[in-house]
Amino acid sequence: MAAAAIVAEGRLKYPETLPIADRRDELLDLIRSNQVVIVAGETGSGKSTQLPKMCLEAGRGVRGLIGHTQPRRVAARTIAERVAEELSSNLGDDVGYTVRFTDKVSDRTLVKVMTDGILLAEIQAASLRHADHRRGA
Repeated sequence: MAAAAIVAEGRLKYPETLPIADRRDELLDLIRSNQVVIVAGETGSGKSTQLPKMCLEAGRGVRGLIGHTQPRRVAARTIAERVAEELSSNLGDDVGYTVRFTDKVSDRTLVKVMTDGILLAEIQAASLRHADHRRGA
């Protein structure tokens, strides 16, 4: 279990200077007990970089990827780079990203940062595969 290894190896650290760190325990409880959690906070509070790590700590990413969307390609790439760096991981290993024309994920990836458009395209493709499977195609 790669997510458990990250926790066991002590690679999950939360910068005390980020406001979201003060709410870590509360957020972990919410993530563990709810399928959907909406978090609102000021720009720079740590939502984009710390929530994926909290999802890992809460046990998410075991049976599938943790999907993390950003509205722009540059944001998706820089968020993925930052989270990978904070986990002492190479980009594409524990954390990767997918934007138009670039796919930096692997079989080991636990957190996939992507643009909103990529998520919509993947949902549509999965829906079509499911429909084909149901028809026996």
